[in-house]
Amino acid sequence: MAERDTGTGTRAETGGGAGGSHGAHDRRRPIAVIVVTTLIGMLFAWSFLGALHRPEPRDVPVAVVVQGDAAAVAKAMRQRTEGAFEPKTYRDEGAARQALLEREVDAVFVPGPGGNRLLIASASGRMSSSILTQGFQAVSQAGGRRLTVEDLRPLPRDDGNGISSMFFVITLTIPAIALAILLAVAAPWLPAWPRLAAVTAGAVVLGGANAWVAAGLTGSLTGAPWELWGIGAVLAFVISSVTAGALRLIGPPGAALTALLFVPIGVPAGGGPIGPHFVPEWYGAIGQLLPAAAGIDITRNTVYFDGNAVGGPYLVLAVWGLLGIVLLAVPAARRRGLGAAASPALSH
Repeated sequence: MAERDTGTGTRAETGGGAGGSHGAHDRRRPIAVIVVTTLIGMLFAWSFLGALHRPEPRDVPVAVVVQGDAAAVAKAMRQRTEGAFEPKTYRDEGAARQALLEREVDAVFVPGPGGNRLLIASASGRMSSSILTQGFQAVSQAGGRRLTVEDLRPLPRDDGNGISSMFFVITLTIPAIALAILLAVAAPWLPAWPRLAAVTAGAVVLGGANAWVAAGLTGSLTGAPWELWGIGAVLAFVISSVTAGALRLIGPPGAALTALLFVPIGVPAGGGPIGPHFVPEWYGAIGQLLPAAAGIDITRNTVYFDGNAVGGPYLVLAVWGLLGIVLLAVPAARRRGLGAAASPALSH
């Protein structure tokens, strides 16, 4: 009896110890939540503010129309602008204008004895055009000449600051991430290929709905509604498939990592509303490999520049889309190989 009492007392003491440990564990959870959310907030602040708080031109491609020694003019331009611009010399102003409209260069500088001229396309972004104008204003003043600015492709009234392309991409990226997560919660039993079909269907619907809002309800991106639907569907599929694949492969941490990569890193690294040539070089290089920058370029160039210079961005999206498909397929392949030994996470 004494032993039983001792055993009972021991069990009670053990239970009390376990309860105390459990209570301490529960008390640590709010602290962990606060720490994690603070770190995420710091990442957002560092990424957006660090990249965009002081935009400066860096190797911005510009056309310089010259009739004399082109090499000497280009060298003088580089020395005078200290790496801000990367001049490409043209002898024909018409060819330089075409290069601007085809998104090969961001501005055209035409020096002349009676004054200099700068040709811009503010549809590429009002802030970047303003920075370019200020830069060439300084160049002209240093040479004692007046600068005249001509806008070859102005922004429409409903997108006066040229930021609608960026927000169109953001408003697709976040719901596309949510689509992958909610599908995993609502239908965890879906195998890989039916899940991919669901992601595809959701991306098409999401892309069409956002295109309708952008081109129809708000009028912020007009002139190419069907193309906008296609862009939205492709971008939503890329984001959602990669998120779904990462979630299927490694669980919630995978979804968290893709969300952090695509939003607080991807948007500012791509230059946001100003482009990759106005953020730190290493960050801009990363951004050009991520879906956000590709989506912004494709949207802007399709709506405002007749679909020019979209091949490279579409290639970026194609690579990410293929990665999403692979991530969704890999667990299924592993499950077939491991058979009964497969982990529960890979068995759904």
